[in-house]
Amino acid sequence: DVAAEVEALVAAETRGLQRAATPVAALLAQLPETELDVGDRIGAWRLVEKLASGGMGAVYRAERADGHFEQQAAIKLLRGIPTEGTLSLLASERQILAGLQHPHIARLLDGGATPGGQPYLVMEYVEGIAIDRWCAERGLRLKARLRLFRNVCRAVAFAHQRLIVHCDLKPSNVLVRADGAPVLLDFGIARALDRSRERLPDAYYTPGYASPEQMAGAPVSVASDVYSLGLILFELVSGRKARLDADDRTVTELSHGLRRASELAGEQCSWRQELRGDIDAIIRRATALRPGLRYASADALAVDIERHLDLKPIDARSPTLRYRLGRLVRRRWPLFAAGFIVALMAIGFSWRLVNERDRALAAEREARRQAETAGQVSEFLISIFEFANPEKNPTRRDISAREMLDESTRRLGDSLRDRPEVKAKLLDVLARAWDKLGQPKRSIELYQTSIAQWREAGADYDRERARSLADLAVTENNNGLKGDAERNARASLALREAAVPASETELADAWNTLGLVLRDIGGREAEAEDYLQRALAVRRREGSDSALAVMHNLAGLYADAGKYDQAIALYEETLAAKRKLHHGDAHPSVIVSLDGYAETLVKKKRYDDGVRIYREVIALQRQLTGPDGDNVASGYNELGSALQDAGRYAEAMDAYRESLRIRRAGSNGLPAMLVYPINNLAVALDEMGDYAAAEPYYRESLALRRSSLGNDDPSTLRAEHNLGRLLMRTGRLDEARPLVEHALAQRRKQLSATHADLGRSLLQRVELLRRQQRYDDAAVALAELDAAPVQTTKALRGLRERERAALASARHDDAAAIAALRRAQALLADHYGAAHPLAA
Repeated sequence: DVAAEVEALVAAETRGLQRAATPVAALLAQLPETELDVGDRIGAWRLVEKLASGGMGAVYRAERADGHFEQQAAIKLLRGIPTEGTLSLLASERQILAGLQHPHIARLLDGGATPGGQPYLVMEYVEGIAIDRWCAERGLRLKARLRLFRNVCRAVAFAHQRLIVHCDLKPSNVLVRADGAPVLLDFGIARALDRSRERLPDAYYTPGYASPEQMAGAPVSVASDVYSLGLILFELVSGRKARLDADDRTVTELSHGLRRASELAGEQCSWRQELRGDIDAIIRRATALRPGLRYASADALAVDIERHLDLKPIDARSPTLRYRLGRLVRRRWPLFAAGFIVALMAIGFSWRLVNERDRALAAEREARRQAETAGQVSEFLISIFEFANPEKNPTRRDISAREMLDESTRRLGDSLRDRPEVKAKLLDVLARAWDKLGQPKRSIELYQTSIAQWREAGADYDRERARSLADLAVTENNNGLKGDAERNARASLALREAAVPASETELADAWNTLGLVLRDIGGREAEAEDYLQRALAVRRREGSDSALAVMHNLAGLYADAGKYDQAIALYEETLAAKRKLHHGDAHPSVIVSLDGYAETLVKKKRYDDGVRIYREVIALQRQLTGPDGDNVASGYNELGSALQDAGRYAEAMDAYRESLRIRRAGSNGLPAMLVYPINNLAVALDEMGDYAAAEPYYRESLALRRSSLGNDDPSTLRAEHNLGRLLMRTGRLDEARPLVEHALAQRRKQLSATHADLGRSLLQRVELLRRQQRYDDAAVALAELDAAPVQTTKALRGLRERERAALASARHDDAAAIAALRRAQALLADHYGAAHPLAA
């Protein structure tokens, strides 16, 4: 009675409004559905056929009318009074959807507004049939329908991965082409997920397929599309609509889990029994009332469909033993049947086994004897060669070890042709020994030959081949061949991932190798740390000494990232453990960590400590590899860098020249390593102002890098940058310009916007423009650099301020020049120390 009274009062209050609304409604009914119709032109398109209309507006088939080329499209003219907010939202979402390129998604081609201001969307025109009609007209069986639906889920998942939800999934928006490929339509009303938390001004959706949260006006999410997909799947497998009419409670019963799809399927559905179990569970999860109970993604829904088709346990059902065993038997029934048959055959033929046993045992003994003989020969040869390996026998430090290796390598060349696996193992040992003796070129050649021998030995030796690839990658990385090193490290990882069963220890070795290689390639630090941390976790779990190698690599990564205190602490922990393991410093593994430790101390500006340890490293390398080994040359080069950073230029140049002398004299050095002391010596001379002496070294460094690494390698670009700077400062601007411009162009292409080397090239462009007396252009370029997000240091900021001062001075703005010079001096003094020549 109270309700009736309230309704009567409300009706009395609104009676006048109803009288006013009647003529307005009649007037609106006379308005056309859309502003344009067949025959009208909009932009480059002409409307030729009306395809459909609905609550959003009308869809027309259109053809290009601008004469450039022939093309068909579907144009959707949106209904409603546009507002500035909706037009802005549609424009931004068109930009997002324009990049949604997938074979099962109709592409957004164009969009805009009609002369009257109504928004429109131009979509790819798809000739096809709605997915429910396609399945019905062709009489598809259940598995064919599930495979088709799985492809739809993959397309929706593709959009979700790009943070786009469809918001209006229904059978009429999924067309199937003549070749059976489904295509998703109507992404034009999709929503970007980063806006899904906002209340949208226009909530477009189809009530028959909308999720509960959509109809409640709540924010949409991936779960909304999963719900709609669940209803589409229900219709495809049950042969009936999810909502027959306004009073139909089917969807509510599905969402609450009160009824199953197999119970609701029509009598004409010949596979009702097949829906019980997996399909019921999949639909129940997809259409759950609460979003959190649904599949986490459309891809997860597709995976469950795939697992059902493959007779594997699905995620939507409880993993009971009975269920999992039932799936296994159905999936592997030939295996179970074969097992039963084999058991019968075993009983039937057991008497024959008794007769054959003696002969089989005799053959087995002979095979074992041959295998043991081969193993003894292999181990004997290996023990001889390992004797010359300083890593295995550090006490052997005289020249006879090199002579023994040389003779062993020569003899092994043509031997063991019929035993590639034995030859490969011996080649690995020789390669490691030559590497430790400072002969990387011979080491790399032997590793490559070893890998070819493992490949010849067959797939049974893939594990050994993976180990050789990893060792080769480390050697190449240590000698500047970064691209080859990454390729071989990834090949090693691929072999270990494919191994059956996979070994976690071997995977950790592959992760460590790839992490080490990526650490030394610019811009790959995050990926490198991920691999190294994975490797360290495994090795610490195993409690093996091999964890020390990963700790060393991680310490180097932290040092490269500027985390010096963290790197120093990890180096000291690693060195303490290695010294205990190897009984002192005279071991290659300890020397490697000492070298990284010294480099980090120099970066921390503990110059005296770093120089002292570098000198210790050189002395230790001389003991192990002789006075002219490549490792000794590397030690002198690193010592020179430390002395140069400390401002001790005369000592630095002596160290560089000694490194260069050793490498020029060696016949087994690599060009990629020769360039380091050449370039460093040129930089030292350049910083001292001796441009004439620096120039030939710069040119030689650039020529070597171009010939061995190519024109666009980051190392080559660094050499171009250095030579270009010297040419500018000696007045040869025309010769400097192509070097400066090429280095800048390639760094823009190859490096991230934050990379420090990009900042160096941008600063060099400012200097070139200033020296060309293009002061206004130089000022613009300097402003661009100031606004760029490049990583920087106090030294780089000091150089930038020094260039700012030079530009101000050239423009006769002495006050600005002095202010910039004061900032430059303060930054450089803070970075290098007040007594450093560069600060002076």
